[in-house]
Parts: sequence; structure tokens; C-alpha cells
Amino acid sequence: MAEPTSLGENSAAQSMALGSAAGFISGIGAAYAQQAAGFYQQAGLAIQAQENLRMAGLRADKAVEYGEAAFQRNLKKIEYETINYKIQANTLMKGLREANASALARGYASGVVATQGSIAGIRGVNVREVYQDVGISDLNALTARILGLEDATTMLKSSYDMAFYEREAAIVNASTLQRAGKIATKTGGLLAGAELSKAATGFATTFPYGADIFGSSKPSNAPVENRSRPETF
Repeated sequence: MAEPTSLGENSAAQSMALGSAAGFISGIGAAYAQQAAGFYQQAGLAIQAQENLRMAGLRADKAVEYGEAAFQRNLKKIEYETINYKIQANTLMKGLREANASALARGYASGVVATQGSIAGIRGVNVREVYQDVGISDLNALTARILGLEDATTMLKSSYDMAFYEREAAIVNASTLQRAGKIATKTGGLLAGAELSKAATGFATTFPYGADIFGSSKPSNAPVENRSRPETF
């Protein structure tokens, strides 16, 4: 007759089975946690890439805005400088007219022919010197306009270049973050597979396959003695 499983052996087998099942379930949970961590990291990197693109767009727009505003200010500055040089030239011409008129008045007051002699020489010198000054003033106005336009154009181009490189850098950074997110999901999948393999291996090596976990033994084939009848002698 087969011996039934003892209570102690049954309890030990149940404990081993429960421990194996708990370890396997814990391994499955850890695998899902690893996979979820990969997706969570990918989502975080995607959000970061999107925010970087948005902020880069704002910085680029502001750079262009400031560059165009600076360009307009430089144009106004050039215009004011040109006007100042024109005012300077007009002032010189006004002074020339006054000086020559004064020379003519003195000549006529002295009783000499003011259009000849020393008076005419003085007027000629005045005209020559004043026109030299006017030429220099006009040249300064032209130089200020040319150099001012060059500086303003350079500043505007610099703002456009800055905006372009800002956007390009953000695009490259976003692409890098997206690749990092894909790597994170793949890594999470690999780690999840490793956790599942570890859990399955642990379950296979610790589960008591041959034990009678639930305490059920095979029925005995031996005849059962009937003691309900009284014995006869």
C-alpha cells in the first residue's frame, strides 16, 4: 500500500510552489515595468524635442524681429546723418553768400569797382574754400550712407543667419532625442525579455513538480477490512 504524503512534506511543497509562482509573477511585473520605463523615457524625450523646437522657433522669430528693428533704426540714423551733412553744406553756402555780400558792400563803400581787383580776389578765395568744404561735407554724407547701409545690411543678415542656425540646431537636437527615444524603447524591450527569461528560469528550477502539492494521494488497491460484522468463532 502507498504511503500518503505527510503534512510536513505537503506544506514544504506548497511553500516552494507558492514561492516559485510569486517569483514568476514578480518577474513578469518587472518585465512590464522595464518595458513601460522605455516607453516613458521615449515619451519624455519626444516632449523635450517638441519643446526645444518650439523655443528655437521663438528665439529665431525674436532674432529676426530684433534684426529688422535694428535695420530700420540704422536706416533712420543714416537719414539723420545725411540731413545733418546737407544742413552743414547749406550753412557753408549761406556763410559764403554773406561773406561775398559783405565784401561787395565794403568795396562799393570805398568807391572801388567791387567786381575787380582785390575785392574780386577775396570773393574768389571765399568761393574756392567754401566749395572745398561743401565737397567734403557731401563726401561725408555719401560715405555715411554707404557705410551705414553696409552695417545695417550686415546686422540684418546676421539676424537671419542666427535664426536659421537656431532652427537647424533645434531640428538636429530633436532628431537626436527621437533616436534616443527609439533606443530607450528597444532597450526596455530587451530588459523586459531578460526579466521574463530570468523569471521563467527561476520558476522552472524551483517549482516542485514531483510533489503532491494539494495533499492528494493515490487510493490504495488493498482490500479494506470490513469490521462492521461481528467476528464468529
